[in-house]
Amino acid sequence: MKKVLLVAVTILLSAPLFAQTATDPTQDPSAATTAIFKAMLDEDGAKLNAITTDDFSIVSFDGQTADRDLMNQALGGGYLVVDAAAPTGTKTRMYNNDSAVVSGTSKFKGNLQGTAFDTQVAFTALCVKQGSGWKVASLQFSPSK
Repeated sequence: MKKVLLVAVTILLSAPLFAQTATDPTQDPSAATTAIFKAMLDEDGAKLNAITTDDFSIVSFDGQTADRDLMNQALGGGYLVVDAAAPTGTKTRMYNNDSAVVSGTSKFKGNLQGTAFDTQVAFTALCVKQGSGWKVASLQFSPSK
């Protein structure tokens, strides 16, 4: 009985630690990257602004580029509709405690100006620490097989 109680207490005390690091995009570059995928999926311009730098840029898997303002216009105006986007197999490499590169893959599905896309992409996100939090400065997608 003592062992069961000890295990239960350990799990209860450690769960909040994992939950905080996994969900706060300002505290972890990988979480910031996941948050930008979620912001695109939710078409949430405010969230996109909160987790990206002022000079954010994105390169799509078809070579098109956009800055943060254009991305917000595309999401808010219905020109870009994202139906699926979840990063998997992420790997984070830290540099000098204030920059990081997060890479991985994602199933990316939706439509851009009425043209449907459904593809597997490899992505690279450049994250930088601004103040006490992490933001995504650049995101690039490449088609993968």
